[in-house]
Amino acid sequence: MSTGDSLRLTYLIAICALWVQMAGMAIASDKRITVFIHASLIPMTSETVIPDQTVVIEGKQILSVGSSSQINTPPNSTVIDCRNAFLMPGLADMHIHFRQGWFDEKKPVSPLKLFLANGVTTVRCFGTRSQRNHYAFAWRKKIETGDLAGPNIIPCGPQLRGHFKENPENIVIRQKYQHYDFIKVYSFVTREEFHSIMSTAKKLDVYVAGHIPFQVGLDGVMAEGMNEIAHIEEFLWEFSDLDRKRYFENEGDWMTYAIQTTFNRFSPLLQLPPEEQEQEIEAMVTALVDRLKAKPIPVCTTLVIDDVIVQKLFDPKRFLEKPENRYLPSNYLERFRIGRDKHQLQFKDGEVFAPFKYLLDKKLLVALKAINTPLLLSTDAGTDGMGIVPGFSLHDELAILVENGFTPYEALAAGTVVASKIVQRMNGWDAFGTIESGKCADLLLLQENPLDDVANARKILGVMAAGRWYDRKAISEMLAIK
Repeated sequence: MSTGDSLRLTYLIAICALWVQMAGMAIASDKRITVFIHASLIPMTSETVIPDQTVVIEGKQILSVGSSSQINTPPNSTVIDCRNAFLMPGLADMHIHFRQGWFDEKKPVSPLKLFLANGVTTVRCFGTRSQRNHYAFAWRKKIETGDLAGPNIIPCGPQLRGHFKENPENIVIRQKYQHYDFIKVYSFVTREEFHSIMSTAKKLDVYVAGHIPFQVGLDGVMAEGMNEIAHIEEFLWEFSDLDRKRYFENEGDWMTYAIQTTFNRFSPLLQLPPEEQEQEIEAMVTALVDRLKAKPIPVCTTLVIDDVIVQKLFDPKRFLEKPENRYLPSNYLERFRIGRDKHQLQFKDGEVFAPFKYLLDKKLLVALKAINTPLLLSTDAGTDGMGIVPGFSLHDELAILVENGFTPYEALAAGTVVASKIVQRMNGWDAFGTIESGKCADLLLLQENPLDDVANARKILGVMAAGRWYDRKAISEMLAIK
């Protein structure tokens, strides 16, 4: 690195330190007090419910937690009586996308409001294709200052999709000093590009999450030490016969080749009776997961994608009649009605493959859980083109996890305590996911116990995000279509 580059780096780091200091001063100046009293507390530090607890919030932070008989309510505080209610940490959707178009007139309700109304107080945005769209940063700043209602946003930079016009090393360096929390690698990155990205990321201590690039494969991803895989469905390509030496200039050509090759690989299995088909899948999954045992890599779940695909292809009437789908953009719903939805096109003349893929992904979920893989509650919501509604879809994902062997606590942990531990690997801050002194004031007040039935996480009495309280009336207003 040249002397000039070193000076520029020093300058950027100094500016970053000043920004963090100023942010800390702003937080410190926020002294409003909110007190939750007589709550049945689900701290998510363990699988327990602690009766009659008081939680004191100062500004955006949990100040103290303890028995309601022992903690006094500070004067001039806002008191929320939680008798017969359950207080738990807010939820995190660890794989979403933002599109600036969500805010135009074709979108009934902002996705930020949809997340909050469903108790989602943290989202991790996996970026966009554009190198110019930095609106996730702008929204995060407005949310932090209270000028916009929404969850805490953890953003990556523009996706690293391959065929770069500059050295990938420079892109990683730039995103590092633009203060993105992580970088995302996409499917079309070549082996050489991937090596450059990973070697630079390691030097700069940058967290890398993403797809398993077609040329690289799982073994290459593990050898280079990628930190996280963005979908369970990414393992699908490991069962295929992809020629990893192939090269396509066009992303669409890569996807066509990968989908067709994978469909051809599985076609014989689709002819088997269900019991034999399931046995074959289990054998394949066991062999793959054996490769991960030594060092399980965190994986985003995103199984709601499969669930929605099957609905769209085999029960479109049910899909259109789902109450939450009224929040989908009108232009998306029109595309779906005329058969131009992304998955309608991808699975055309191969619809039978969709339920097979769903079964495969569910088997992978179970097997990954068995080797203690950190699994992150995720939905891929917000892309504006798949029919997955922000916020609502996270509760569908929780239900899918429980249907496949997770206890309610384990499913909720994937979107609370486990999620925060992964963010700590990214930026050093284990700031949410449990109700403890010093953690962020991101809370969810529920009518019934979600540890008895995870569906109770939908029965929301109120949400606190960054110390701001939204009661049932405020939530109803968030969800109102004007």
